[in-house]
Amino acid sequence: MEGLEKELEKFKRSFHLTEAEDKGVVIADGQWNNDTDSHALCLVGRVLMSKTCKFEALSTSIKSMINPVRGMHCQQLTGGHFLLRFYHTLDKDRALKSPWCFDRNIVILSMIQVHENPMHVDLDWCDFHVHVHDLPLSKMNLGIATSIGNRLGRFKDMDMDDLGCWGATYVSVGRCESPA
Repeated sequence: MEGLEKELEKFKRSFHLTEAEDKGVVIADGQWNNDTDSHALCLVGRVLMSKTCKFEALSTSIKSMINPVRGMHCQQLTGGHFLLRFYHTLDKDRALKSPWCFDRNIVILSMIQVHENPMHVDLDWCDFHVHVHDLPLSKMNLGIATSIGNRLGRFKDMDMDDLGCWGATYVSVGRCESPA
C-alpha cells in the first residue's frame, strides 16, 4: 500500500496544467442569463418510494392528475427527481397545494428558489392535513392543535376563525420523513 501512495504522490507533483488549460472562461455580458424568474413557474418533485418508477408512466399520470389549463412540461432529472415547468401561475399553485400520489405512493413537490439547484431541494418530507374529530369545543385551540401536530410530526398551522377556534376540524402537520 505504501508503494501505491508514493506513486500517487509522485504523479501529483508531476501534474501541471499547461498555459492554455490554465486560462479561465470569459463570459460576455450578453451571454449571461440574468433571468431570475425562470424558476418561478417550476416545481421539482419525486415519488416517495424505495423502488424506481418508469418516468414515462409518471409523466403521463402527473399531467392527467394535475390537468393544467395552460399546460406543463415534465422533465426527468437524476436520482428519481423530476422538474415540472408550468405555463401559468394558477396551474403551478394548484399543483403545489394539492396532495398527489402515483402508484399508491406520495408525490412530493417543492418550489425552487432563485439560483437553487433542483437536485439540492429537500424532497424527503411532505405536509399532511390531519383531521381531528370529537374534541370538546373548549379543547379546540392552538395549544391543543400544536400538541397533537407535534406528536404526529411537526406542527405547521391550523385553520382558525375570528374567535380563535377551529373553523374546520383539521390540523396541518409538517414533516413526514422519507423511508429511503
